Amino acid sequence: MIRSLGLNETERLVRDSVRSVIADLPDTGARGADAFRSLANIGILAAPLSEELGGMGEGLGAATPVLEALGQRALVTPLVEALCVPAAIAETAPAFAPLHNALAQAAQASPGTVLAWTEPDRGWARTPARMTARSDRTGWVLDGKKSLVRWGGFAEAFIVSAATGKDTGLYWVPKESPGLDLFTYSSADDRSLVDLELREVRLPNECRIGDGDAIASIDYALDAGTALSLAEAVGLMDHALEMTIDYMKMREQFGTPLSRMQALQHRLVEMYANTECAWSLVHDAACSLSRETPTLQRQTAVSRAKAYVGRMGRLLGQEALQLHGAIGMTSEYPLGRYLQRLTAIDLDYGDSDWHLGRLAGILQGGQG
Repeated sequence: MIRSLGLNETERLVRDSVRSVIADLPDTGARGADAFRSLANIGILAAPLSEELGGMGEGLGAATPVLEALGQRALVTPLVEALCVPAAIAETAPAFAPLHNALAQAAQASPGTVLAWTEPDRGWARTPARMTARSDRTGWVLDGKKSLVRWGGFAEAFIVSAATGKDTGLYWVPKESPGLDLFTYSSADDRSLVDLELREVRLPNECRIGDGDAIASIDYALDAGTALSLAEAVGLMDHALEMTIDYMKMREQFGTPLSRMQALQHRLVEMYANTECAWSLVHDAACSLSRETPTLQRQTAVSRAKAYVGRMGRLLGQEALQLHGAIGMTSEYPLGRYLQRLTAIDLDYGDSDWHLGRLAGILQGGQG
């Protein structure tokens, strides 16, 4: 497939190493957790980190082949939320030691940190409003709520965005902070989700991450999460298509394999073309994940990829389910996990409609 043409030699080696490590994992039990620990053992989790943090030093896009391989097995891990998104914030705050320590821990499959940015009843708004921070003589005081913090159970601290009245800030909030209440539950695709409620949580001055307005840092980190989660979606799409082809070669109707029916072949070809187009857009988005890339160029690449892959991934999963027939609806058959995960990815970091709106705004007025 043409996806190999967009990868350099290092990326192909990383992808093949991941595939080799996860190949023997069973299809039952805590598969994602097993995969996460196995990848930590060979140092692959550090791929998106800088060389100073033990990574490859090739940028956040280095996680793309890792996530595609995980998607092909529908292995759900905290790689994007616990490593890639915090690593993007670390690029904007290179002197903040607690964040660097948390990334090093996460690279060893130990709890690290995740970004808490969504707020109740505010959709995909990236600028905080209901979480506020005010300064006093001793430091900062945070009040408010955050919802749907992805992989919040896999965190010893949270990076919390808050409005200060005149700007936006990012704050390091340890899990055991007095006044912080956690409400933990699971998502449909087996991720741990956490709602945070902060009541007069007092933090020292040094818990503010970076200087000045943090909106640009948040936008960069969430774009990184968007693009890299789509790499997993491409892997899911690819294997859902592969399962469908294999099934149609085996399943017969009127004495003929389904794969020989021309109308169904046309549908398979369209699914294949959509998967390859999705990879091209995702590769372009991943290549834009650099602080040197102009903001509008990055936003355009990321939102273009999400607007297409978010919608097309769900459509491909639904097509695969329909072509399988009744067996695809059973809990024992793995296809349901793929459609479930593709649906969840579309709802991460702004859904396809939100990104289509952002892309339209950029094209019409040059504003993200």
